[in-house]
Amino acid sequence: MDMVKRVLGIFLIAVGVAVAVNLILTPVYHDGSPDYPVWSVLNWFMAAAAVIVLAVNVARKRALKGSSPSVTEYLRVSFAYYGAIVLAMLFFWEWFWTLNPDSETGDAVVSHIVYFPIMDALFTCIALATGSHLWGSATDD
Repeated sequence: MDMVKRVLGIFLIAVGVAVAVNLILTPVYHDGSPDYPVWSVLNWFMAAAAVIVLAVNVARKRALKGSSPSVTEYLRVSFAYYGAIVLAMLFFWEWFWTLNPDSETGDAVVSHIVYFPIMDALFTCIALATGSHLWGSATDD
């Protein structure tokens, strides 16, 4: 199980770093076309990572029930849990929209340009924190 935690942790950290770097560099390399080929590929990895982040943080929150965690631990787990829920909702709303862009027209299309960077920043923070937790919680046995 510890090997699975480490692999998932590495995956989340790698995707989190890739999202952060690509978010920063997109204005530099993007040609102004309506297509974002790097994001189209990266979104598939983000979808898997968002599901992992949600599952891990739900499990962490459930593990707190019946225990007496410190205030710091309780806040850490709670922020990650609720952040994972918000992340999943925002990511999948945005991603499903990109799979069917004709579902919205007019000014609604422009709103996605605003929401995606916010969601990407949240994704980076939650994925890195969850990946770090998975890596650190795996024992070296």
